[in-house]
Amino acid sequence: MLSLYRAFLILSLLLSLVLALPSNLQTLRLLNDVPVLHITIARRGGTFRSLISNTELVNLAYLAEELRRVEVRFNLTRREVQGNKLVRKAKFEGFGGNEVDQLMGKVVADGTWYANISIGEPPQMIEVDLNMLTWDFYVLTTTSSMGSKYDDIFSNTYKTSDSHPFPQCSLPTDLFHLPTLQTTVPLIFAHCRPSKSSSKTLGSSGGVLGLAPSSQLTQIGSPNPLEQLHEKNIIVRSIFSLMLINGFEGVLSVGGTAERAVEMVIERTTRQLDKVAFIGSESGQNEEAMLKRDMHTKTPLGAGYQSDFLDWSNGWQWSKVQGAEGWWQILLQGIWVDGVKTLKNQPAVIDINTPFILAPPSAAKTFYASVSGSLQLPAPYQNFHVFPCLNPPDIQFEFDGLQFPVLKGGKGADYFGMPGGRFSLGRLEEGSGYCVGAVVQTNMGIKRGENARDTGTTARQAGELAGNGMRDVWVIGEEFFKGVGGVFDFKEQKVGFRTY
Repeated sequence: MLSLYRAFLILSLLLSLVLALPSNLQTLRLLNDVPVLHITIARRGGTFRSLISNTELVNLAYLAEELRRVEVRFNLTRREVQGNKLVRKAKFEGFGGNEVDQLMGKVVADGTWYANISIGEPPQMIEVDLNMLTWDFYVLTTTSSMGSKYDDIFSNTYKTSDSHPFPQCSLPTDLFHLPTLQTTVPLIFAHCRPSKSSSKTLGSSGGVLGLAPSSQLTQIGSPNPLEQLHEKNIIVRSIFSLMLINGFEGVLSVGGTAERAVEMVIERTTRQLDKVAFIGSESGQNEEAMLKRDMHTKTPLGAGYQSDFLDWSNGWQWSKVQGAEGWWQILLQGIWVDGVKTLKNQPAVIDINTPFILAPPSAAKTFYASVSGSLQLPAPYQNFHVFPCLNPPDIQFEFDGLQFPVLKGGKGADYFGMPGGRFSLGRLEEGSGYCVGAVVQTNMGIKRGENARDTGTTARQAGELAGNGMRDVWVIGEEFFKGVGGVFDFKEQKVGFRTY
């Protein structure tokens, strides 16, 4: 049982570190050779709920709706040739696109990872949704009481602008509070107010922070906050990193990574657990009580930890961004199932707000053909496959020549009470020995009518999401980041991964 307590303590200590408690700020600054802004993030609505309430049975209707919502998000851009390259642009109108007065990204969307950001003086805290498929940063203020509202009339540092780059949006400047850096900085942002005669003003207030790697996706034409922080020398490196600690909490680091913080916490936790194991065996004290008590020790978090400033990029496996410029699309060099390389050289887009790992039809067919005992479900749930709960596969993704364990199974695996382990979305039905797999087939990018017989869809349905360049592309979603950290480099246009 000690391993469970170890994980509990590591996660708790790490969260206390990045929450910027006064006693930890100096430690945070000493862990990096350049300024790094650490912000805690959370998943709105909590952990992805794939099960019927109070059961271990999968909710297929809910999963199908979630898949539809994910696919719609990927259909908000179009591709076009610009000079000698292919780029992505936002769809303003037309089939599958947004309305002409609507920015990409939905404010206060359920199941989205978000951060709390303070703006103005005195500070007003709003929830800002992270969006890896868009570039712009905007704050939406409605007349509704829902969401988290930013109101410029209550900020003494708000500076208006005559620029209106988008319907109902202006480009003011206000102070942004940077918690772990203990400073404020004026930043330009889009402040949008729906017309009082519009139904949109009845929606929630909040914000969207675009994390896409290219300004080709801008609808506003202004630099996003990360670009502005780099230009103002608040951060030295034009990068951000993500680490999802569990299914509902994580860390966004701007200008660097949380790598050294994690290493420090693990090192200290290991020392504490060694002590707990020894004392517990001698005294017979309850280990859980001892660990929880030790969490509140007054010993500085960095005590005894030795940090060196080697090349920060060491220890990460890097992949260059490729494909149409706009998203974090990289090459998935290999997909391994139970030690066998099943697929190779698969293009993949990274998106933490996708709760599944999505595979195009031909790749999904090949993948599940390698999973022992797997079956494709009949319509209307033909995008999902099942496998024997007691025999989940061991899956690894290969980047830069290194294999990363994802959705790790094992005989009779049970991951936090989930039958079938991490690869499972839940048991198919009562008394069934089958579980639904977390690799889900997507029909994005398929031409009109193509594959309609195989998928059980009509020609019209099969063509609805065509033209977005996703025909043979995987989507590496949230599940991949449990135990794997990601760093995203704007300048070098590359993505790095490492395990924790």
